[in-house]
Amino acid sequence: MCPRTTDQLTKIRQEKKKIILDTALRLFAEQGYHKTTIQLIAKEAGISKGLVYNYFESKESLLNEIFTLGMNELTQDLELDKDGILTREKLIYYINITFLKLKGNTIFYQLFFSLIIQPQVFSIFQDKFLNLIIPFLNILEKYYETKGIKYSGAMSHLFGAVLDGVGIDYIVNRNNFPLEDVKKLVIEMFT
Repeated sequence: MCPRTTDQLTKIRQEKKKIILDTALRLFAEQGYHKTTIQLIAKEAGISKGLVYNYFESKESLLNEIFTLGMNELTQDLELDKDGILTREKLIYYINITFLKLKGNTIFYQLFFSLIIQPQVFSIFQDKFLNLIIPFLNILEKYYETKGIKYSGAMSHLFGAVLDGVGIDYIVNRNNFPLEDVKKLVIEMFT
């Protein structure tokens, strides 16, 4: 048997890390952050507890990575070409992508919404959250200023709050929530 190449070892490490992240995400969402232990994550992932610690120094660092990956995915599409200018077309695209991501990754949003209302847990990633969300709100505020909205800062916060509310309602009532119709209303109201 030939020794593994560096590329093969890198691929194996990435696969193991993804298994750990996916398992932790599911367990944190289903059972809560405090009830989920590293031991349980390892057992459910089919790996040793020591291997989890090989990738993550603590449960907190694991949660931080899950949160950061999810928030980066959520905010990456707001400014499509990174020119600093948000157009109506870009905002419509962002809304469409956000609704698509909500529908396609409900487990992350279930975890996200449960965490942001728990002050002790939210404090773990609050700084990262604010570092990601403030630029998002600033871009929206500039957009609403150019549209002549008197309270552009409040409008950008309202937009975020509405998306949060939609997300929570959808997670709670997926089978009966009129997601596509709500998306059309959000586009109509906020662009």
